[in-house]
This record gives sequence, C-alpha cells and structure tokens, in this order.
Amino acid sequence: MTIQNAVNFIRQGQHDDDLRHRLVKADTSQTRQEILDQKNLIFTPEEFEEAYSLSLFKCQHQADAQALMAFRMWWLMLYRSPDVGVPSP
Repeated sequence: MTIQNAVNFIRQGQHDDDLRHRLVKADTSQTRQEILDQKNLIFTPEEFEEAYSLSLFKCQHQADAQALMAFRMWWLMLYRSPDVGVPSP
C-alpha cells in the first residue's frame, strides 16, 4: 500500500467513468476493494487523505481544486456506505 497508489486512484478515478461506475455498482466494500486490487490501486484511508492533500496542493486552478474536492466527497461517501443487504446496527 502506498500513497502513490492513492494518487493514481485519484487521477484515474476522476477520468475513468467505467471505474467509477463499477465501484458504485459494487454491493459490498469487499467487492469495491477487489475492483481496486485488480487495478493495483491498493491504499489505506490514511494514504488516500495524504494523496488528496498532495493533489490539492498541486492544483493551479480553482476548478481543478473543486473537481478534486468533489471526487474526495464522492469517494468518502462510497467508502463509508453500508454493504447492500447487511442490516445496520
């Protein structure tokens, strides 16, 4: 697991509609992780946040920063979403 994998995920995820679609359609967090593993995009939540901060720092235009912030929000909501069919406590 590396920060570079998280950076690669952020770059790819912002432009790859198929990847985002597959992640959204995944019923469980395990399935989402398998999709990322297949693309060698293995990272921890902490590495994602570090990659996000680095990427945000490099943004030269407000529109790029806003797109990055929107992508982060999308990922956090998806990452934290409960698995389909699993009752919440």
